[in-house]
Amino acid sequence: MYTLTYFDEFGDRCTASFSTNEYHSLMELLFDKYLEEWGECKGRAWCGTCHIKIMEGSIGQEMEEEEKHTLSKIDGATNESRLACQIPVNAALNNLVFKIVSENQYD
Repeated sequence: MYTLTYFDEFGDRCTASFSTNEYHSLMELLFDKYLEEWGECKGRAWCGTCHIKIMEGSIGQEMEEEEKHTLSKIDGATNESRLACQIPVNAALNNLVFKIVSENQYD
């Protein structure tokens, strides 16, 4: 079992436990276990609604062109930005810390 930490749209620190390949993507893991519906394009890297910012750690995977293109259109995207729908759930996510970026930020 692995664990990651994230800060939700309210700024609350949360942890999530997972097994390798338990879910196809980080978006699916968070949607299934912890959040309400999230990701308007259902994981196609088109909408940017599953925008996260990596705070500590690395996901160990290069960004594909579709994800780069979508992030280039998002206000506030940085070099630490990723789309959760494009991040596979594997051991590289163990101890990752990230922030969910939402239009409804309360922090």
